[in-house]
Amino acid sequence: MGTFLEQGVISIPANSPLVEKGGLPPSKSHLIRWLLLASQGQDQVEIQGVSGAANDACAMRDALIEMGVQIDIHDDSWIVHGVGSDGFKHPAGKLNLHNSGTSLRLLSIAATRVGEWITIDGDSTLDARIDRDFWRSLGIDVTFDCAERNLPMKIKGPINRNSLSLNCQKTSQHLSAIVLSMPAMNNPLKLTIEGDIVSRRHAQLSFDLANKCGSPNTIENPLLLPWECKPPSHIEIPPDASHIAFWKLYEMIHDTTVQLPEVEPSDSIGAEVLIGLNLGQYQTINLRDANDLITPLAAAMAVGGGGVICGASHARHKESNRIERTVEMLAHFSIHVERTSDGLSIVGKQHLSQPTSPVPTFGDHRMQMTAVVLATKVGANIEGAGLHEVSFPEFINLIHP
Repeated sequence: MGTFLEQGVISIPANSPLVEKGGLPPSKSHLIRWLLLASQGQDQVEIQGVSGAANDACAMRDALIEMGVQIDIHDDSWIVHGVGSDGFKHPAGKLNLHNSGTSLRLLSIAATRVGEWITIDGDSTLDARIDRDFWRSLGIDVTFDCAERNLPMKIKGPINRNSLSLNCQKTSQHLSAIVLSMPAMNNPLKLTIEGDIVSRRHAQLSFDLANKCGSPNTIENPLLLPWECKPPSHIEIPPDASHIAFWKLYEMIHDTTVQLPEVEPSDSIGAEVLIGLNLGQYQTINLRDANDLITPLAAAMAVGGGGVICGASHARHKESNRIERTVEMLAHFSIHVERTSDGLSIVGKQHLSQPTSPVPTFGDHRMQMTAVVLATKVGANIEGAGLHEVSFPEFINLIHP
C-alpha cells in the first residue's frame, strides 16, 4: 500500500533562515470529532478556523461527504448540513481514510449503523493500527481480504450490544468512537474498561464535545445512554498545541525565540505539559496523555538538559513504533537516546551532526517534522517529503522558505 506523502526526499540546507513567527494548524482532534457530531444533528453547523486543516481532518470530511453529508467548503469554514443520527448513506466506493487513525476508528463505528457492507481502506501505516480483536468484539460482521493485511476491511452493522469490554491501554480512540456514536444506538451500553485509559485527555475531549451536543454521558460512568445530537450552530476550532513541541525544538537548537499563537490549556489535550517547560534543564516528563510529543521532545531534551520521558508505552502503536523509531531516527543526527519500558532515557548537552544518508521517517509525520527541524541546523535529506501534510500542511513553508 503506502501513500504519495511517503514518497520523495526533501533537502534542508544547514543553517536555514531562522523562524521568528511560527504557526499552528487547526486541531485535528477537535475538527474530526466536530465533523462527526455536526453530521449527526438535524441542522446546519458552521465550523470555523479550518484554514490549513490537516489531511487527516480532510480525510474525515471527504468520507462523510461520501456517506451523504453535504459539506460546503470555504477558505476558513466548513458548513455541515446534518443528516441526523440515522441519515448516513451507503458510499458508492471504498471509504479511504489515508493516514488518519482517529478518522478510521470514529467513522468506522459510525458507518456500522448503515447496516450494509462498507469497505474501509487506508495507507500502510493505518493498516498496522487495526485491532482485529476489537472489531470482532462488536458483534458485527467484519472480514479482511487476507491474513497478511488488515486493509481493506469490510464491516456490516449495526452494533446490537448491551455491554462491551474495551482495552484502552493502547488507544482511547475506541472509547471515543463508541461515545460519539451513541446517538445511533438503540439501547444503553455498559462498558467495562480494561486497564488505565491512555491519552485520557483525548477521551475526555470526546465526552466534553458530546456534552455540548446534549449527551448526558461522562467518562466516570460506565453506562452510556443514547441521546439526541443537537450541536451548536457555530464552532471555532482551536490551534493544535501538540505542534508547539517542534517550535520548542527549533528554539533549542537555534538559541532563539519563536512567537506562537496562544492556546488555552483546556484546548491543549495534554500538550499543556509544554507550558513553562525549561528544556535547558534536566526534566522528567510523563506523556501518558500526550504521546504525540515524544519524538520532538526527545530531540530537544538531548540538545538541552536531558532527562526521562515516561508513561508513553502507547506511543508504540501510532503511525510508527515511536519509541523504537525515535531512537533509530535520532541516531542519524548522532543523537543517542535509550529506550525504556515506557519511554526514553536521554543524556543532555549532545551535539548534532549532519546525516551521511537520507534520514528515514517510517511513514510518520511527527518523525518527519522532527527530522526537518534538526536539519535546519546541520542540513539533511529527509525521507517522506509530504508527510507533514498529515497534520500540518503549512509546516514546510514556515520552516523552509
